[in-house]
Amino acid sequence: MSLASSTLFLGVLLRRHNDIRKKEIEKLENLREAERKGRIKAEILLRTTIKSQEEKRIAASSAFYSSASDQSKENSRENNDMLLKCIGTVVSPFVKRMGTPRQGALVPHGRGYIQLDHSMAPMETLSGIELYSHAWVIFCFHANTDCQSLSVKTKVRPPRAGGLKVGCMATRSPHRPNPIGLSLVKVLGIDKKNKRLHIAALDLVNGTPVFDVKPCVPWDIPGHYDAQPLVVPGWVSQEDSLSEVSFTEDAEISLKKLVREKILDPIYAENDGGLVDAKMAITEILSQDPRAAKRRGKVDNAKINDPYKISFGSVQVEFLVEDTGVVKVVKVSKTILEGCMYVDGIPLYKDI
Repeated sequence: MSLASSTLFLGVLLRRHNDIRKKEIEKLENLREAERKGRIKAEILLRTTIKSQEEKRIAASSAFYSSASDQSKENSRENNDMLLKCIGTVVSPFVKRMGTPRQGALVPHGRGYIQLDHSMAPMETLSGIELYSHAWVIFCFHANTDCQSLSVKTKVRPPRAGGLKVGCMATRSPHRPNPIGLSLVKVLGIDKKNKRLHIAALDLVNGTPVFDVKPCVPWDIPGHYDAQPLVVPGWVSQEDSLSEVSFTEDAEISLKKLVREKILDPIYAENDGGLVDAKMAITEILSQDPRAAKRRGKVDNAKINDPYKISFGSVQVEFLVEDTGVVKVVKVSKTILEGCMYVDGIPLYKDI
């Protein structure tokens, strides 16, 4: 087959593929509109389909350009887009966005690890990282429910900005032109046998793809060596933490039982201070008020039959916010994940 024929064939194939892709996306868009109550699930499925189709489109485009003229090849080299390769995946107790700390430093007892892909990042690449107290993790906001392929948000409403709209790059929002995040974590150590980098004080959802890990040095932090303080907008620094977090006796007994039964292993193991740290991590998460933005910072009349719920590893935590601003954990139970569908490491519960 001549170069011209193969180029024409691949062009037709690519157009046909794009038509199929548009129909699938249109179908899922209709599903998203029809299922407002189940919006998160529909959007995750939509995002997953777009991601899959985009990978196929890139592969088809690569085949097309590889058969084109030398001039076309030269033009393609001028493209400054960069294909990032995942070197590992985060394993953390934060299995949903709700309950994931907005900043890792707010939940210092949060634990997790990065499971390395040995083919991309052999353990030798981390040799010496344990000599640093902290590291930067460059990752992908893989759990976004607004599909970046359909539209790019220029402005967003930060949850704590009281409705103020600001540019996405003036925030830590995951919705940005490139869904890339940068997180500062505490280094706990490396596990060479299981190819893991253990970390703490993290704000990363379970299943997060990691692109790179870099050690943090003192001069990374402005003001560390001089008197220049960091300056941030008022809405960033406002204090809206809840005053106190307490556990009912039943909830505390249940948490202890679940840790003993290894439900939170290996992140919170009983023989590694798991019970104390798990309780502290839950306390730190709830004190930062993980409720929806419209409820955050406000108090409720306790609704014993309608508690708020967050996921913590394989555990579901149910809590109330009393009119005194005190959070009361009323129930801790094992989450039933059997038969649950996963997307990018995030379970899609039947009730979402």
